[in-house]
Amino acid sequence: METKEAATIFTALAQETRLEVYKILVENSLEGICPCEIAEKLKIPRNTLSFHLSLLSQAGLVHKTKQGKMYFYRPNCEKIKETVKFLHNDCVACHEKDTIRQEQEV
Repeated sequence: METKEAATIFTALAQETRLEVYKILVENSLEGICPCEIAEKLKIPRNTLSFHLSLLSQAGLVHKTKQGKMYFYRPNCEKIKETVKFLHNDCVACHEKDTIRQEQEV
């Protein structure tokens, strides 16, 4: 994962409503959830939800499928795994550098 992509994901999740939307998507990840249910749970207008889902989608964090006349959304858990791996790899590299520096100081 490139830094720019990770920043886009962090930006998408760094807003309270979008983070709540994502949490609802995760809670309903097996069957998916329609936007009307999300809007009802969060007590927000559907057009506001549409804006938030669009940003999450642009960041690659959601999957949208059509069933009949309705759309259902699910989280893209692979994208979150990639993001966590991106952070973890940097943290491991940082930890290894710190360990080496500490050993050299002794």
